Amino acid sequence: MAIEAVKKGNYKAAEQQLTRIGSENQLGALREYVMAWLKAGDKDYAAARSYLARLKPAAGERAEAPALVIAAQIDEMAGDKDAAEAKYRRAISLDRNGLRTTISVAEGLRRLGKDAEAREILKTYGTRYSDSVVMDGLMGPGAPMPKPPSPASGIAEILFDIGGILASDPRNQRQDLALIFYQLATALKPEQDFAWLMIAGLYEQFHQIPKAVAALGRIGPTSPLYWQARLRTAALDAQEDKFDQAVARLKTLVAEKPDRIDAALTLADLLRSKDRFAEAVAAYDTAISRLGQPDERHWQIYFGRGIVLERTKNWPKAEVDMKKALELSPEQPYVLNYLGYSWIDQGLHLQEGMKMLERATELRPDDGAITDSVGWAYYRLGQYEKAVEWLERATEQKGDDSTITDHLGDAYWHVGRRREARFQWERALHQKPDKDRQPIIEDKIANGLNPSNDKPTVYEKAADTKQGG
Repeated sequence: MAIEAVKKGNYKAAEQQLTRIGSENQLGALREYVMAWLKAGDKDYAAARSYLARLKPAAGERAEAPALVIAAQIDEMAGDKDAAEAKYRRAISLDRNGLRTTISVAEGLRRLGKDAEAREILKTYGTRYSDSVVMDGLMGPGAPMPKPPSPASGIAEILFDIGGILASDPRNQRQDLALIFYQLATALKPEQDFAWLMIAGLYEQFHQIPKAVAALGRIGPTSPLYWQARLRTAALDAQEDKFDQAVARLKTLVAEKPDRIDAALTLADLLRSKDRFAEAVAAYDTAISRLGQPDERHWQIYFGRGIVLERTKNWPKAEVDMKKALELSPEQPYVLNYLGYSWIDQGLHLQEGMKMLERATELRPDDGAITDSVGWAYYRLGQYEKAVEWLERATEQKGDDSTITDHLGDAYWHVGRRREARFQWERALHQKPDKDRQPIIEDKIANGLNPSNDKPTVYEKAADTKQGG
């Protein structure tokens, strides 16, 4: 009811509604900020500033920059341009990494006639965080003049902050309430794009994908979140089995901004998830061609391309990418695991591969997939007792994985534990293995291990290759 009163500009009625809310409510200390905005709406700026003074953070506190932005906006409403400008400058000096602070300060400076300076602030942020946000919409020649501050827009920001506090509840028990506060924020300020992004995220958590897509659709072309919203929409299309539509959206984004890697990378990861490995290689190629000088955070891109190259039977190139990923991030357990296991599986660099796998398990001792790799590597080396030890540990860590269960059954068979082997294969069959694995597992249950359904050791494989040569 208070929100409805604010929308109508009836700030006294809104204040009356707020006084009716008991002390146990979600506004908490932020209630004082709401009251400050209501007083500013009634042009009682002295009262507004006294409310702000009650909550004024100490110098250096995390909340100082956002508090300064609110104070600057109320100064703007009061017509005190010099005070507003000083506070905006102080806020950006304290929080150059905050996207919301950056946008609010840039908008304030533009309204105060400091257009060139505002654009420079946006450009600096956009350059620094080019992988996470695009500022083009705010800086372009068609960018509209930001709306002047108002109680509705100011209170919308407070409601958004409350939504964020509720959404970050570690027990995930206040998500419904968070959604309500985000929606209240957009009711007061329909262009509150941060709220629309969070609303979409919550709907995704609730598995209400059409509603998530609709929320993202509220984010317009001049928003710094527009690019991110379009990327997210494509990913949601894929979840809804609109795979071709998702691919088409992403290809449009890839072509639209030839200097950015995120759309190409999203496309590559999506194609990889659908086993369209050759197309994924091409998308990773595009992303890597745009990288410039790669650094540690780019290890995943080379790792991703290495995986799809390996799946397309191009091991020499895959190996180069895996090594590049390790060069960028030498202690990456997943790369150590993949490369080490691939070497052993092919009978290459056996000692080095085993060292990599052991290091991966040291870094991720509770990761069932990595533990399974070590066990299966021992299996391929013919060290079946050690294989059993590691694969039993892997099933304890990840007991619902049909591949791990199947591996344990094979290892049991080789150490003479035939009944237990069949039990594990039966389990693997009920754990939804890949379709191509089902007949192999059924054959093992019926006939036990034999040359047609068992992986030879790397030594046997090497001998067969020599004989064949």
